[in-house]
Amino acid sequence: MRVYPNAHPLLAPELGDWFLFLIAGSLLFCLVNYVVGAVLFHRGTANKSGFKTPPLVPSVLPIWGHFSFRMIVDPRGWALSARNLFGNTTPVRARFLANDVYIFQGTKNLHAFFRQRDLSSFNLHGFLLDRAFGLPAAAVRTYTKDDSGAYPKPYPESQVEPRNRLEYQLERSLHRFLLGPGLLPLTRRFQRAIAQRFYTLPIGGDWVPWDNLVTFFEQELAAPFLNSLCGDYLLRAHPDFLTNRWAFENNIWSMIAGLPRFLAPRAYRARDGALRALKDWHVWALQNFDPAMVDADGDDPVWGSKFFRERKTIFDTIDGFDLDAIATHDLAFIWGTTNNSIITSFWTAVETFRDSHLLAQVRQEAAACRIDDPAAGGPNQPPQFDMEKLLQQPVLQAIYAETLRLRISGYFVRHHSHGDIHIDGWRIPNNHLILTSPMHAHMDPTIWAAERPVDEFWPGRFLKPGGGGWEFTTERAQGAWIPYGGGYHACPGRHFAKMMIIFSTALLTTMYDCEILADPKDLEMSMRNFGFGMSGPKGKVPARLRRRVY
Repeated sequence: MRVYPNAHPLLAPELGDWFLFLIAGSLLFCLVNYVVGAVLFHRGTANKSGFKTPPLVPSVLPIWGHFSFRMIVDPRGWALSARNLFGNTTPVRARFLANDVYIFQGTKNLHAFFRQRDLSSFNLHGFLLDRAFGLPAAAVRTYTKDDSGAYPKPYPESQVEPRNRLEYQLERSLHRFLLGPGLLPLTRRFQRAIAQRFYTLPIGGDWVPWDNLVTFFEQELAAPFLNSLCGDYLLRAHPDFLTNRWAFENNIWSMIAGLPRFLAPRAYRARDGALRALKDWHVWALQNFDPAMVDADGDDPVWGSKFFRERKTIFDTIDGFDLDAIATHDLAFIWGTTNNSIITSFWTAVETFRDSHLLAQVRQEAAACRIDDPAAGGPNQPPQFDMEKLLQQPVLQAIYAETLRLRISGYFVRHHSHGDIHIDGWRIPNNHLILTSPMHAHMDPTIWAAERPVDEFWPGRFLKPGGGGWEFTTERAQGAWIPYGGGYHACPGRHFAKMMIIFSTALLTTMYDCEILADPKDLEMSMRNFGFGMSGPKGKVPARLRRRVY
């Protein structure tokens, strides 16, 4: 009788030998796979035309690649620690579950990436509209068929009818609204609305507790913005719209993951409620709009902005876009215009109120921009500011910039499906995802940690002495401060967002005192909505506010 002293106690002797052999063979295979990958990575490749192909970063498991469960439970920590993927100064290729993704990092590569006009995030938008926002199938098919591009002249091989050129028509409409003639009227409406909203808050000279300061911004800042955007019917008829909108956002990954309704009832319930409200607003607007209501800027009290009225006209000509599809698209637009600006405004206020020295500087800058009579102010009227001057204040700008540097979490994802694309001498094969992330650039200690640790909030990174005081500067960044992306596809709402963040901070600090009562752990960044820009706090942020004489 043969004896197998080393066999696994739960296995038969013969199976034990095979089990050990299988483990040893697997380990050897993984080791060889990594070594061969490392050799190829350092050797690099170039095709006959001289263009280089980004090398594949070696991994131990050939199909699994660089996928890690930490990507799910701690995505920001994973991204910042994966220096083999995101710490390179040349483009690389990474493999996730047999899919190759091309990663561009480093200032020079980022600039080349952002300059590439043919890259697009249109396919990603279509995916999100389908999975997260519930775009009806007929409209999804129109999205899938549109291969015409974002420019006036479609790609030569495209057969899409002009009326179904979704990417081009929506991009043009969005740029006209947020970068063109629609921006100034929207800005003026918002400034009036938020000043009045903050002025009428039920807060007097005694401290008023607030259970969660996040909800303060999600309601008291988002509401005047939404009224400026859509008119006041939506919130007047559906006061729970914003509650549903934020509940949907807090569960958005449930939708993207494709969880069925019975596993994510709150997410679906919130989305359904928000879509019903938007559809009702559209029906009401169609019934009540009169061209005589349109003002000199092209806006009206029914649709709010000219933007929505024009979009309805555009959608009416596109295949598959009924009222349900239009409501879905408008929910995505409202989500996109509020998810980062509102939370960034929250963080700027928190950091300002937590630091008495910083608070005094902000109040001093805001006071220098007042254009109302301070003697007639106080409880009698909201303060008024010279906005052009306010937006140029160095400390306010530094707080804004440092907030974005420290807390942006996500990626810029682009795609190209019209043949291979060449970026600064690098060849990217057709139909592959290309991504970059601002996180590594924003947290690079060689750039940002000369005086303070890179993970510490310190607006001084964006200030330099000058003119007897401070001057705002991005010189230290060396091109590595990129919260909005860059090039043609830079976030079109960046100018409005900056105004909202700085103006709301100036208003709030002028009109109120605020004590932040949160535990430090609750102020850590949440990864619940990782990937979409600004990360909110992990827990509730209790505070107390009182009105001050200004």
